[in-house]
Parts: sequence; structure tokens; C-alpha cells
Amino acid sequence: MPSLAKAYIGAIGTLAAVLLGVAVYRWNAENLGHFVLFFALAMVASTMKIRLPGLKTSISLNFVFILLGIALFSFSETVLIGLGGALVQSLWRPLHRPKAVQIFFNGTCLTVCSAAAFWAAHALPALLGASSAAAMMTAGACVYVLLNTGMVSLVISLAEGQSLKQLWPQCYEWTFPYFLVGAAVAGLASAAGQGSNFGLTLLVVPPMYFVYVYYRMHILRAVLDNISNVSHQNEAVLANASRSR
Repeated sequence: MPSLAKAYIGAIGTLAAVLLGVAVYRWNAENLGHFVLFFALAMVASTMKIRLPGLKTSISLNFVFILLGIALFSFSETVLIGLGGALVQSLWRPLHRPKAVQIFFNGTCLTVCSAAAFWAAHALPALLGASSAAAMMTAGACVYVLLNTGMVSLVISLAEGQSLKQLWPQCYEWTFPYFLVGAAVAGLASAAGQGSNFGLTLLVVPPMYFVYVYYRMHILRAVLDNISNVSHQNEAVLANASRSR
């Protein structure tokens, strides 16, 4: 791995360690039972992952639970959901055995993204005088998506020598529809779960599962269509070559 990529991963790891230290220091679970149930569901959601075509990365349903955590739980609990989800996503039935550095980066990346999204969701709407559930979800989702796709694209660019200008739009293009629907579902669920209606928040699980199945099928169709197009192009090239003889 190039030295610049190592330095970048080390910097993200250092930042994540500081954030985890803050999370441990400020730990305050108001309702431990609700958090344990929510954390368990988030870990299950992290096993439902989709590998992005052309990119050595995947997305899962844990994004929705991180956003919900921002609205329902404390900073420490939200960061723990992000870290736990990243580790489960990396280790649960991978196509190839992940390297230690990949697991490390995934964990630190989601730790930083979760912390940044929590801060944005609580600080930006207050600064703009728009403290509402919709404003929180919008701010948190935007920061999370931009930071997550940017950090992942940058580490791939540094590690493999690819162009960041090509990688980031490609990663963003595949993930944006998924994140957009997830943010909308999370916003509705957090609005329903305000106050003592925590059980209503859990209704996010069925619709997001169907979104996961649909998006997985959509990506599979896109990959198959691309393979079919390449096959047709190769057949056309071979046919033209045979005629020229």
C-alpha cells in the first residue's frame, strides 16, 4: 500500500480514536433497554449488504439506523451503532477474506461519519433556526452521504492509484438513490417515534428490507445488462474481423 494511503488511514484512525474517547467519556444511555434492542436490529441490518459494481466496497441498511440513532439516542450511542455496524458489515460473510487494514478503515470511517452526521443534525438546524425532525434528518443525511462516499473513494484512489474525480461520482451515483430513500424512511420513522412511541420507530424495518431487496435486484440487472452489452460488442468485433478476412 502506498505511503500516502497509509498516512490517510492513520489520520482517520487517530480521529476515530479521539471520537471514541469522547463517546466513552460522555456515555449516558437514558433507556438502556431501548438502545440494546435498537443496536441488535442495527447489527442485523448491517448483514444485509449490497456490493457496488466496479468498487471494492458495499453498502448496507445500517445507514438508516445511524440516522435514526441521531434522532433517538445520544452522541455516544450513535457512534457505537456506526462502529458496530461497520465491523459486522466487514466480517459477515464477505466474498473475500478482508484484510485487517480494511476492517480497521471501515470501522474508523463509519465512526467518523456517524459522529459528523450527529453533530450536523443537531448543530446546523439550530444555527439556521430550523430545529425540526425533517431538518435534522436532512442535515445528518447530507453530511453522512458526502463524507462516507468521499472518504471511501479517497482511500481507494490512494491505495490503487485511480482518479478520485472518476471514483467519487461513480460511488455517489450508485449509492445516492439508496441513501435518499433510506433518509426519507428514517425521517418518517423518527417523526413517528417521538416521545414514548419508540415501537413505531421499529416499523422502519419492513420497508427498508423491501428497499434492500429491490435495490439489490436493480444492481444485479445493471450488472447483467452491462455484461450483455459487452458480449454483444465483442460478437460484433469478431463478426467484423471475420468479414475483413
